[in-house]
This record gives sequence, C-alpha cells and structure tokens, in this order.
Amino acid sequence: MNTIKKFRNLFFILLGLGLVQSCVQDDEYAIPPTDIACSDIWETSLTLHELVAMVDADSDGIVSFSEETIIEGYVISDDNPGNFFKTISIQDSPTNPTIGVQVEIDEYNLANYFPIGSKIKINLKNIYAGFDRGVYKVGETYVQGDQTRVGRMRSSIFKNHVKRSCGDLVTIEPVVFETITEAKTSGKLNTLIKINNVQFTDEMLNLPFAAPNVTEDKLLEDESGSTVILRNSGYSDFADQIVPEGSGSITVVMSKYNSTVQLYIRDENDVQFNNPRFGDGNGGGGEGNDQEAANFLFNGADFENWTNFLGSLNSFGLTTGLAVQSPGTGRDGSNSFYLNGTTGSTNPYVFTVRADASTIPANATKITMWIKGSSAKSLSFNLDTTSGRVFYNIGDLGAENLTLSPQENNQYIGTVNTNDQWRLVTLNITGLTLNTTGDLLALKAGSGTAYNLHIDNIKID
Repeated sequence: MNTIKKFRNLFFILLGLGLVQSCVQDDEYAIPPTDIACSDIWETSLTLHELVAMVDADSDGIVSFSEETIIEGYVISDDNPGNFFKTISIQDSPTNPTIGVQVEIDEYNLANYFPIGSKIKINLKNIYAGFDRGVYKVGETYVQGDQTRVGRMRSSIFKNHVKRSCGDLVTIEPVVFETITEAKTSGKLNTLIKINNVQFTDEMLNLPFAAPNVTEDKLLEDESGSTVILRNSGYSDFADQIVPEGSGSITVVMSKYNSTVQLYIRDENDVQFNNPRFGDGNGGGGEGNDQEAANFLFNGADFENWTNFLGSLNSFGLTTGLAVQSPGTGRDGSNSFYLNGTTGSTNPYVFTVRADASTIPANATKITMWIKGSSAKSLSFNLDTTSGRVFYNIGDLGAENLTLSPQENNQYIGTVNTNDQWRLVTLNITGLTLNTTGDLLALKAGSGTAYNLHIDNIKID
C-alpha cells in the first residue's frame, strides 16, 4: 500500500512538472512563475546614484552591507533569447534614465521572474556592490587570482534579495542618439539606448550574428565613420541569422569591458535596418576623402590592444619617450596612439609596421587614419611598395580632411591644429603594389618639436 502511494505521488509530481513545462512553452515565458511572487514589503532607502557614489568612494571599489539597504530599478534586459546570461540590467527610470547597474544571479531564465519593464527591489544586506571591469555590479564576491571581484549571487539566496514589485509592467523608452560617438560618450552604461543611422561594416556582411557556442563581436558604423562593437552570444536564438545589410536604428543595452564600450541586443527585433546602406557601399572605396577605409591595415591598428600593436612593429619597435597608448581618447571614446613626446635634433622614426603583420586587400586604393591635436611641425609617412619606397607628407592639417599623393622624400613643413576635432587623412595608393614582406609603413616626426597628436584606426581598402 505504501508503495502504491509513492508511485501515485510520483505520478502527480511528474504530471505537475509536465504541465508547468507545457505552460512555459505555450506562453513563451510571458507570465513570471508563482514561486517568486511580487512583493512591496521593502521601502527603498538608497538610490542607484548613491550606491555608485559609495562604490566610487571605496578604495577597493567594493562595498558590503550589514544592515538592510534597499535599492530599486527597472529591468531592461531579457535572458530568454540567450544573449544575456545570468544577469539583469536595471536602470533608475523607465524614461530618461541617468544610471544603471548589473545584477548578477547564478540562475537561468531570469526574465521569467523579472520581465522587461518590471520594477525590482534589491536588499543589499549581506551582499556586495562593486565596480568590475568597466561596469557597476551587485552580487556576491569571488576571488580571481589575487583580486576580489563582484560576481553572481547564489541561486539559493537570490529570492531573499531580489523581489519584483507588484505594479504593472511599464514601457521602457530607450534614450535616442544620432551618432555612435554621442552614445559612447554619454555615460549611460547599463541603460537602454537607441542609435539611429547605423549599419554593419562591410566586412560583417553575409556573416551570422555569432558562430555556434561562441561569443562574437560584430562591428557597427555610422555615417561619420565611428564604430562600436555589438556583442552576440552563439547560444542566442538569433545567432545563426545573417546580419541585415541595410542601415537604420538599433536598440541596445550599452555596457563596457574595461575601456571598450560594447552593445547587447535583447533579440533580433532590436535591429531595425530597413533603409539602404549609406556611403559608397563597397567598404569606403571611392574618390572622396571623407570616407574611412574598411579594413585595419595591421594587427593592433585600432590601438585597443597595445601588445598587438607593438607586436606588429619591426625590430626597432616604438621609439622610447615619443608615444604611449591613451585610453578613452580614441575616435569613438576608445583608445588612441598618443604622440606626446618632444623630438631631438634629428627627424625620428616613431614606429615602422612590418608587412607580414598586415592584411592587404587586392587592388587597394587608399589607407586612412584619424588624427587630432596640435604640433609646430607636421608628420610624414614612408610606404614600402614592390617598386620602392614612396612618401606621404601631411603638411598643414587644420579644419579639413586631407587626401595625400605620393612624394619623392620626407617633409615636415607645416603645422597641425585641428582644434580638438578628428580629421581623416587619406593616403592615395591607387596603382601601387604594397610589400608583403619586410617593412610596410613608417611614421616619422620632425626634429625639435613637442607633439600633442592622437592617431586612431589606421585602415586600408
């Protein structure tokens, strides 16, 4: 008799699980599970701004709470499509947000409990808040190497710390930006934003959002040539879809990894590229000097990874005392090459890139780079081709972009003053066959001059 009861109980348990699973599949996770019912028992006692200020004031960038302390925010992310994993992004307001944080939870399908538009409250007692690799997080701590970081709170405790308020879901209105640079420099990390007039760069076309089971970056650009990373999970529902060819708007949660801004869509519906592509449609080739090339000339040519850049140089490396990597000062708020030294009595080589560090497309017509800053003398470039070395001299660089033709020798005559604006410098290489071994491109500076110049995104097509 006891055995029969056990089997009968087991049958109803399994039946119940089957019904729950069926409901989840049928309604596409529209209704949060009842085992984490809404609650309004907590009164908010700390704003997100106040929380971030506490983290910033702490020498370790991590704060703990021994007393009940309640923060609140509105959910803007959705992990059910698979592009977010064991994390919730919340912001301080459903419209015109000013700040956001990442809530780390070691649990799957968090959107079942906390759907987009829900207001949640978090009790910080016995958990932590911290600044970790570019973003503010709430969770528990873990040790990585010799460093303590804020990561996921355990699945067994999160229901005691995070509760959904009982009000109706609200509409989250993204903050709208017209350019990538505007968005990247807005400071609205972990908030929902929308960027108009963007498209995937030419080299991204005909590719899926991500290969299976890996996370991949896809590059977006706007009409000014500014770029930003769109990060996509190979486990997401849309991973195998080919990125759209057109241009338009994209709605994203804006995040950051160290100094690099990264964007995340919730699902493919956040990408609305319904307009024709802008530019010349072939990766920036063409006769104008206002269109950036598409392909980085060498590994590290965006100066995001300084080690990669240095590894692309010939055996003389980077001349000591003339230049450094400059975080956050690049074309899109990323990193730049900062020529900030004073030259001696000769015209020095600043660096020389090896040809074998380069990827040179067939029939290339131009090399482009962005330059910003000031100097009393100008810059010159050596370019090595199969027919010998040619030279490009910038001369005066001010209010306009420049297109340069090959010259017979180096010249440093002219001044640079871009009034803190980026200028696109284009080297016309039409008809030239570039070296594929040995040296390729050298940057030279004039003698006896204090330079204050930023260079970014050296590209070719």
